[in-house]
Amino acid sequence: MTKERIKVISLVGLLVFGLLLSGRLIYNKKWVDANLIRQSQAIPGVVSVQVVDVGGRQEFDVVTSGVQDLATTSQALTKVAGKLPIRFLDQRNSTLEQVLQQMQFALQEGIARGNYTEMQARVQEIGQKAGVDVGLSMDSDGIYLTLTQGKHQLVSVLDRHGAETFLPSEANPAEKGGAG
Repeated sequence: MTKERIKVISLVGLLVFGLLLSGRLIYNKKWVDANLIRQSQAIPGVVSVQVVDVGGRQEFDVVTSGVQDLATTSQALTKVAGKLPIRFLDQRNSTLEQVLQQMQFALQEGIARGNYTEMQARVQEIGQKAGVDVGLSMDSDGIYLTLTQGKHQLVSVLDRHGAETFLPSEANPAEKGGAG
């Protein structure tokens, strides 16, 4: 009779644990994620957001369009996302990607050496030669770069202290087919 009781109690305990774990997952998915999404969509330049699981790690994917002040948008998203890393999904085209590649040396050198004024001048020069509008700003946490050409926009946040708050931005998968 004692072995039977232990089996029943163990089974009930396992069942309760499974229900509690399922309840927590549902709570996080339905209410917490929905609240993050609702708060984020009130931020200017944010089209949509989604909490996604990539390789066992959650990230906050943010689809953007027409971001005017990337620093302010990023700071607002950081407050909403908490500890989740943020990845921007933008409306880039191949020209903007090439311009960003050309700017990488100036950006990385500016960060490494602290030559921010030279970095800004060089980035603006590269953007002007390519016919791209450049928005560049910085604060103690990051460097915020927007490249705009017509209806296309590339956004990039470079963490200054390796905090990995922001993941490398990517093209919005919905836009990949026709950008050029």
